[in-house]
Amino acid sequence: MKKLLLAVLLTVMMFGATATSHAYEGDWHGGIRTRINTEYERIERGIERGSLTRHEARMLKGELDGILIKIDRMKQDGRLSEREREIIHRDLDRLHRDISREKRDDNRRRY
Repeated sequence: MKKLLLAVLLTVMMFGATATSHAYEGDWHGGIRTRINTEYERIERGIERGSLTRHEARMLKGELDGILIKIDRMKQDGRLSEREREIIHRDLDRLHRDISREKRDDNRRRY
């Protein structure tokens, strides 16, 4: 878990995003934290297996970073409302579809 958190933090730093620690704190109702970790792992597996190019992985990680930044903004009042959780889940659904689409297209990493 620590390695995954470190990897996400490094990714955020690499893309110049300034997400605060809010996105990593607290018990999020509805499994948002689990979904974020799952999508990050899907991207990493795609890189390892060659089904995602560097460009695709960078784009998808940027999309994930955007979701983390949005969570940070939403949690400035100390919590996520039901509506905010719905918005985040919608964004995570979109990311999930984008990952699936990019993994299944004909672009492959060349060795």
